[in-house]
Amino acid sequence: MGHRRPDHQFPPRERPRIGATNAIPSLAPVLIKQYSMAIRTACESKTAMFKYILSTLTFLGLYVAAPAHALDGGVTFLVPARDAAGQAITERLSDGRELPVGVPIAEGPFKRRLLAATASGVAALLPDLDRMARARSRQTFDCPSIGGGIIVYLSDEDGGFARKDLFIEDGKGRRALCRDYFIDLTVDEASIADGQFEEVLAHEFGHVLLRRLLGPIPPTLSRNGHSVLVVTDPTTAFDEGFGEHFQPLALALTASEGFRSRTRFMAPSPADYWLSRRETWLRETAIPQGGFLFGSARSDPQASGIEGWRLAQTDYSLDPCSVRTGEAQMASEGVAATIFYRLLAESMTREALLARYEKLFTILARRADWRGRAPLIDLVRDWARLYPEDEKQVTRIFLEATGGATASADLRDATARLSCSGAHGRLADFLRNLPLYRQAFAAATDQVAAGKLALDAHLAPELWMTNPDVHIPAAPWDEKMAEPLVVDLNTADATSLAYLLAGNRDLASRLIQARDSARFSSIDDAVTRAKLTPGEASEIARFHRQIGDLPAFTRR
Repeated sequence: MGHRRPDHQFPPRERPRIGATNAIPSLAPVLIKQYSMAIRTACESKTAMFKYILSTLTFLGLYVAAPAHALDGGVTFLVPARDAAGQAITERLSDGRELPVGVPIAEGPFKRRLLAATASGVAALLPDLDRMARARSRQTFDCPSIGGGIIVYLSDEDGGFARKDLFIEDGKGRRALCRDYFIDLTVDEASIADGQFEEVLAHEFGHVLLRRLLGPIPPTLSRNGHSVLVVTDPTTAFDEGFGEHFQPLALALTASEGFRSRTRFMAPSPADYWLSRRETWLRETAIPQGGFLFGSARSDPQASGIEGWRLAQTDYSLDPCSVRTGEAQMASEGVAATIFYRLLAESMTREALLARYEKLFTILARRADWRGRAPLIDLVRDWARLYPEDEKQVTRIFLEATGGATASADLRDATARLSCSGAHGRLADFLRNLPLYRQAFAAATDQVAAGKLALDAHLAPELWMTNPDVHIPAAPWDEKMAEPLVVDLNTADATSLAYLLAGNRDLASRLIQARDSARFSSIDDAVTRAKLTPGEASEIARFHRQIGDLPAFTRR
C-alpha cells in the first residue's frame, strides 16, 4: 500500500548529490560493454544460459543494458506520457477508472542510474521473485507491450503504491492496455543516492507479490492510517508487514554507501525529526530486533478527542514491561514484518533467500486468497504442514516474535517478566526468570508441534465498533476528517476508545480494566464484566451493529 516519501510531505532533505558511491555498479558499463555483445551472440540459441549469465552478473552488482522490451522477469521503467502542456496523460476505462499512460524512459544518465540501483542488493532479487510468483499465480495478466516482469511507473508526485492496470504508449501515439500490477513510484537522483529508491521499490514490490499470489486485497474495517506504530487489522498487518520486511533486508544487502550513510545518520538533517523518517528508521532497525511485540510506554491522562487519537497513532515509545496482547499483535504490521523477516532472511546468501521465498510463494499460491482471522497464524500452520522438516523452526520463530501471546497467557506473562527485569537491570530477577522463561517457551513449542496447543488458543474474536459521529483523518498529519473511527474492542487503546465513546473516559476505563483481565468473548461478555448500565450497554451494542452500515473500505 501507499508508501509516502516524506520529502513530499515536508521540506526536502539536505542530501549530497549523487556520486560514485558504489564502485562496482559505476564501473559496470565500462567493464561489461566490451563483452555484452559477445555473450549475447554466443548464447543467442541458448536462452536459459543467457538468462543465467544475466542473473549472475546482476546479483554481483554488475548490469547489462536492457533491450527495448524487458527480458521476462526484468524491470521496465516508464514515465508519464504528456500532453502539449506537459501534463501527465490519463485514459478512462468503461468502468470509470482513470489509468495512467506511460512511455518507456528515455536512454540517458538517469536511466543508467536506475539500472545501476536495481543491479545489486535486494533489488537484484526482485526479478527472480517476480518470476516465482507469476509461475505460481492463479490469476491472468495481459501486458502485450512488455510481456512480463516488473513495471515501475515513475510518477510526477507522491508516488509509492502498488497499482493495477495502465496504458503503455510506444512513443508514436499507439497505446495498449496493460492488465497487470505495477509500482507507482516517485524517484529523483537524491533518492537513488541515499537508497530510498531501492528501499521503497522493494517495499511496494512486496504488495505486488501478494496480489499476484492472493488476488486483490479485500476491504478491511480499520480506518487507522497504516504504520508500524499503529494497530489496524490482521489483513492490513499481513499486507503491510510483508512489504516492510523488505526494508531491513534492503539495508542488509545494499551496495549503496549513501543508503548506509543515511541509516547511520552520517548526513543528519533537521527534517529527520519528521514522523515518516523516524518510522523508516524503526522499520530498518526494530523489525529485525522484534521490538513491536511491546506496547506503548506513554500514558497521558489529559489527552482526549482527536488530539489524543493523534498522540496514540504517533507514539513510538515501547514499554519493555508490557507485551501486547495476541489480538493486537496479529493486527500489528510491525510484528508481522518481524515474523516475515525471520522466516525469510535466515541466511543472506542469494540461494538461501530464493529457497525460502519459493516455499512462501508455494504456500500462498495454494491458499490463493486472504481468508482467515489471523493470516499470520494460517501461514505458519500451512508452512508446517507443507514442509514438516521446518515445523519446529517456524513455530519457534512465531512464538519468539510474539512472546507466545496468541497461544498462551503463561508464556506471554513469562516474556513480560523476563523483558521487564532485564530492561531495568534487575539482575537477580532476570537470572531467576530466565530459566523459567526457557522452560515455558520450550514446553509451548513442543505442545504446538504435538498438536496439544493451538497457536491461536489465546486469541479472542474481533469485536468491531464505530460511531458515525466520530471521524479521523486518513493520516495523522491530514487536516480533513475523512474517515469514521472504527475500533476493535479487543485491541483499541484507551484514548481511541474514549474518543469513539464521545469522550466518556469512565466508560472506556471500565472496559479497558475488564479487558486487561481477559479479552472479551462477545459484546455481552464486555457488558457483563465491565458492569455497564443499561444505557451504556445499549450504546455499545448500537456501535457494534453500525459496523454493518459502513461502506466498503479498501486501502490504497
